[in-house]
Amino acid sequence: MSLFRIAMVLSLGIAVMPADEAQQERLYERAAAAAYWTATFCDRNAATCENSAVMWDTFVKKAQFAGKLAYDVAQRYTSEQTNDVAPASYKASQPGTLRPDDMEPTWRGNTPRQGI
Repeated sequence: MSLFRIAMVLSLGIAVMPADEAQQERLYERAAAAAYWTATFCDRNAATCENSAVMWDTFVKKAQFAGKLAYDVAQRYTSEQTNDVAPASYKASQPGTLRPDDMEPTWRGNTPRQGI
């Protein structure tokens, strides 16, 4: 199905190309100028490219950390050695401190609903 979609998009792109030679020449010149301006952006805006390189490096470091974190958590959760995924600092200091009335939702009223 994806091959069919690609063929449809390509045929649509070809169908909207100009038939007149003067229009084809203008389109060619504009496409070449756009490619040139895109390729030489950093020559004209060195400070912007330097700042974006620093931001990209920061983004890559954060993405690597997020990937490592997700992998480590998934490995720890799926390991058969332990069923406990919570870190030791997360353990409750006094287990069993909840009473049955703590489990009841307090945000609901005591009045029974009157249905139709």
